[in-house]
Amino acid sequence: MATCSLRHRASRPHQITRTAGRLLAIAAGVLCMAGLVHAQVTVSTNFGVTATEWTTTNGNMKMDFDWVRNRFVIQHLYGSIPPQYATIDLATKTLTHLTNTTSSTFFETLLTVLPTSWNGYSQGTTFVSSGGTGKIFAISPTGAVSTFTSGLPSVHNTLATPTNYTTVRWDEFGVANNDLFYANEGSGEVSRVDAAGNIVWTTALSYTDAGDHKQGLPEAMIVLGSNPRWGTFQNKVLVGQNFPTSTMFTIDPATGIFQAVTSPINGAPESFRLFHSRTGAPLALYVSLFNWGNSKIFQMTNLNSIPNLQPNDLFIAREANGGGEVYHVYWDNTANSFVSQQIASFSAPGYFLEDMVFAPQAAVPEPSSLLLFSVGAGGIGMFLRRSRKEQG
Repeated sequence: MATCSLRHRASRPHQITRTAGRLLAIAAGVLCMAGLVHAQVTVSTNFGVTATEWTTTNGNMKMDFDWVRNRFVIQHLYGSIPPQYATIDLATKTLTHLTNTTSSTFFETLLTVLPTSWNGYSQGTTFVSSGGTGKIFAISPTGAVSTFTSGLPSVHNTLATPTNYTTVRWDEFGVANNDLFYANEGSGEVSRVDAAGNIVWTTALSYTDAGDHKQGLPEAMIVLGSNPRWGTFQNKVLVGQNFPTSTMFTIDPATGIFQAVTSPINGAPESFRLFHSRTGAPLALYVSLFNWGNSKIFQMTNLNSIPNLQPNDLFIAREANGGGEVYHVYWDNTANSFVSQQIASFSAPGYFLEDMVFAPQAAVPEPSSLLLFSVGAGGIGMFLRRSRKEQG
């Protein structure tokens, strides 16, 4: 059986990038696949939550859910240049290749599926950044690719990171006029991009650790509105780092002014999600674990058994070398601090938790009203009926 060695990459003293299977060279990954293809994932859950292996794919990474078409949109065949995207049908688990972009790198790209029409783009359009080349692509529900905007930060500071991951997130709460937010891990920059594709502001994230000044490495990101359960995260852009540190960032969506804060979970956030249903259907949490040709998606159910789970709560996932964890996080006004509950952990050699997303436990009839629903602080509230937070 082949053995695989995961390696750190040093950037400068006191700054070493996170070890991850996706950071390996593609050739090394191919050699590892034979030895890891039969690896079993150990899953531990708390509070009565149930976890089952939902499907296995070749190189599933980042993902989101199309609530009208009852399907996931994922980056798959990771390592391909340009990046490849597919859909997975919720009812049949059928994986169908959707499209590829024209990016010149294979670096992972955190994607966003529009829950409603926006700026001339139909519901179900996927916005995805170009893996460090300064573009945001729009992928139609049928797989047609167009460039939404270009000229975004794309500098790659090799002293800070060997990778150049990028992220795009949409402001569904209207705290920033429903604009897009773009993060470039390679340069540590986050930008707000308006509906015309123009940069409203760009901010370069940085922090101090043990007296050393470090570039931020933004990866996970979410835009939040007003909700007491989000505490000090209300009306902020949350940004986690591609680095094993408890330091994350909050950004004022109007000005771009940031603050380095301590993560409410044990380690760096890899994914932020809100617990809600746009259709009223019972929810499950789908977790993407990467391991080349034996990548898996797990389905977590019985979420209502989680203590103190409330609508719209925040869930945070952490990546680990050989798995990861999922936490429910909410603000406790009495204690004036966040409460963190670990609801699940995943463990297996060669696996890395890459993303998670809430979706129905099973397919539901297509709600035509979703094609028309308008988003804003008030409009989205009609659909956010089931969410809760936990920190572990």
